[in-house]
Amino acid sequence: MTANMWVATLAYVLLLLGLLARRRRRVHVPLVVSGILLDVGLVLSLQLERHAVQTAFSFSLGLLAQIHIGLSTVALILYFPVAFLGIRILLGHSSSRTLHRRLALLAFSFRTGGFLFMFSLLD
Repeated sequence: MTANMWVATLAYVLLLLGLLARRRRRVHVPLVVSGILLDVGLVLSLQLERHAVQTAFSFSLGLLAQIHIGLSTVALILYFPVAFLGIRILLGHSSSRTLHRRLALLAFSFRTGGFLFMFSLLD
């Protein structure tokens, strides 16, 4: 596995542990924030190193790699409303909880698919 795959694995594990600790706010928040920041940082790093966005839009990669990119991109996009709603919950707006939970599970589902398809990138 490459260094980027190890970082992605760490981010995924942090998200999974955060999801499992969702009822313990003091544990949940640092885990998911760390996982999201690692994931976003990895994408930014890949963009700077490899022009990842341009490569993805060139559709020059194989089908499995494109599936990995698509699933991971949707998860990445969903992180933003999930984080926004999470902040609202922390500020006392409990009405955001249901939507936060649903979008978080959706984002994690897409991230799981992207994580699994990541291994198709191994040579």
